Amino acid sequence: MSSQFVHAAIIKENVTYLDIVAAAVLGYDYILTLPREIQYVWFTPLSLGKVLFFLTRYPVFEETSMVLLHQFAVMSPQTCDNVYKAIGYQLGAGTLVAESILAMRTWVIWHRNPYIGAIVLTGLVVFWVPVFYFLAQALNSLVFTTAPNPNTPGCFLLTQKNILFVVYVLITSFETIILGLTLIRFMPHCILNYVYLCVLSICNVTVLLTAPHGYATLLSALQRVLHSVLSGRVLLHLREAAANPVAVNSIPTASGFTHPTQVRFTDRFTDTTSWFGTPSEVASWRPGRTIQDIESFYDDIPLEKTSDGEH
Repeated sequence: MSSQFVHAAIIKENVTYLDIVAAAVLGYDYILTLPREIQYVWFTPLSLGKVLFFLTRYPVFEETSMVLLHQFAVMSPQTCDNVYKAIGYQLGAGTLVAESILAMRTWVIWHRNPYIGAIVLTGLVVFWVPVFYFLAQALNSLVFTTAPNPNTPGCFLLTQKNILFVVYVLITSFETIILGLTLIRFMPHCILNYVYLCVLSICNVTVLLTAPHGYATLLSALQRVLHSVLSGRVLLHLREAAANPVAVNSIPTASGFTHPTQVRFTDRFTDTTSWFGTPSEVASWRPGRTIQDIESFYDDIPLEKTSDGEH
């Protein structure tokens, strides 16, 4: 057995550990969030938000299963090539769906500002068209070899073009724009999502530029899983907020009255808004926000009568 193959086998083992971690994270998150998914998603009317939720929620299970399959099954080099390409394109498409959800959420926290919407939409096109171009180039350059023992499980990469890092540089650039827009709006509960993804993308670029080529997919499965988990949780949180009364502390106004302590979403907030958030998510109290800012927000919310007959 050559030293080159031993080295490749060690790399494959290390990558497999990270793939198992990704699968564990995915399974653990699913167990935690399934009750909320059943309650707030399964029985809602069909809408864009519901379609995006299922697109970011469930294809990742099939992708992760294929990742584990190519690590443990005995495959020919040609089969490895086909499986890698299938996984690669699915990971790209799934990550795009997750990024689109986070981008739409960013647009919402900017009160659906048309200029911000144009920036986000332009960013999706400008960054993601090249992402798929370079992804295709990287996948088409893969060359696999046969293990000395034909019964050895897994795929062993022989050569590839070192261009996959460009894919993650582009993804990181887009995520940085979204993070910047979120920071400007000072949304702490949204910022962490983008920080996690940006840091992982930077780590991925670092690995691709510095580690041996066998480590090219070291963090790919984990990054895809985190995109699915975080974007899915964003939608679940917003569905939960839309399905329940929004508790609001009484706020004194310039006219001397106070706003009600409970607000319910009305029919105006039942489709896109209930999936991607209402201005109520934006109007949380934070340093530098004035009473007039909060008051002007609540003046725009239609109210329903509560059980005691008051508005």
